[in-house]
Amino acid sequence: MSKWLRKLPGYQTYAPGLERKVLLQLPQFTVMGVLAITLPSLLARLLLSSKAERIIDILVISTEIFFLSMVLTLAIAALIVKLSKGPAYVADAYPLIESDRPAK
Repeated sequence: MSKWLRKLPGYQTYAPGLERKVLLQLPQFTVMGVLAITLPSLLARLLLSSKAERIIDILVISTEIFFLSMVLTLAIAALIVKLSKGPAYVADAYPLIESDRPAK
């Protein structure tokens, strides 16, 4: 296994930045966002007719789906940045058959 995970000599790691803050605050942001988006649906149940409830429920569900997809996109982007700042590993050599320089 150590043969596969050899770190590249002279690699440079970078300090964590905004991506660490985003990943740490993402669960709280998600819960608070979902609760804030469902609030109109709860208020409609108390104050409006059943037809208006259905319309508001459809809008709330579509907004929830959009919000959760944006949160997932943000999480994937922050995770990619976090992984990119980690150590570099030695990759397998790939011989180039057609090159500009002829073989010696």
